[in-house]
Amino acid sequence: MIAAETAAAAEVGQYIASGATDGLLGPAKGKSPLATAAYMGYPDVVAALLASPLVRAHIDDADDMGVTPWIAANFSMKQSLWACNPAVFGDPFKFVPMLVTQPYYVSNAVPPYRKTRELLEQAGAHADMAKAKDVWLANCKNRSPAIESGIRGATDLQKTVQALGATTLTEQLQRMQKKAAEARKQ
Repeated sequence: MIAAETAAAAEVGQYIASGATDGLLGPAKGKSPLATAAYMGYPDVVAALLASPLVRAHIDDADDMGVTPWIAANFSMKQSLWACNPAVFGDPFKFVPMLVTQPYYVSNAVPPYRKTRELLEQAGAHADMAKAKDVWLANCKNRSPAIESGIRGATDLQKTVQALGATTLTEQLQRMQKKAAEARKQ
């Protein structure tokens, strides 16, 4: 994943260096490339996109769900989807791809979502933790009451959702292991 992100960032950098601007903002009220890169936790791509004055001028644009690139980085969705929507565990087409990407997010020398948020802040993104929490709560409707309480009490949404996501994933994997062990005994 690191090599793929590096290659993608290089391509974006070449595109921007060529003076091209088509597609840099994305569809109206849709996810921009910057928001998508922040959502995915790809700091090298975020850095490449921020080289564009056009992208920097629209750094705080929100999609139709109210998600700005800074909020997307705080969601750390690839690490926290299980806390946002535990139903993902029942869908192998969502669960397995998310699970196999976890080493990129948790073993990377520089945590990708933290680096992404820092890059956005350094480029002037508006940091609004209260709004980020409100948007997360509005969009993550399948959360448990305990998760909701954790989000409401969070002082740093990114750290909180990552911790809640890790706990939720660990608990689910333990349940799956237990269920598999019980099935083997039968």
